[in-house]
Amino acid sequence: MKLKLSIKDKTVTAAMKVKLSKLVTMQLQKYVLNIRTVELQIDDVTSRQHGLIKQCRLKLQLPGLPSIMLKAKGNNTLQAIKRALENGQKILAQKYAIAH
Repeated sequence: MKLKLSIKDKTVTAAMKVKLSKLVTMQLQKYVLNIRTVELQIDDVTSRQHGLIKQCRLKLQLPGLPSIMLKAKGNNTLQAIKRALENGQKILAQKYAIAH
């Protein structure tokens, strides 16, 4: 499983990439053999009620199946990523019935 990470207006350090890759593998460990690549893109989005929030775009490329693309928002980067991963895990379990 490959991890592609891009964060707008922020440099990605090696420590940050290692920490996020551990988070991704822990959240999706049941499905790690069935996922080819994981793409995370973090952007800043303005909201009327909350001001500046983070939006995480998650794309899971699955071999032989259509890719899963979803968005999740959060107050900070970590919250947005966790929400996107939880939603992706639910979609994998419901739609594709991947069980180990």
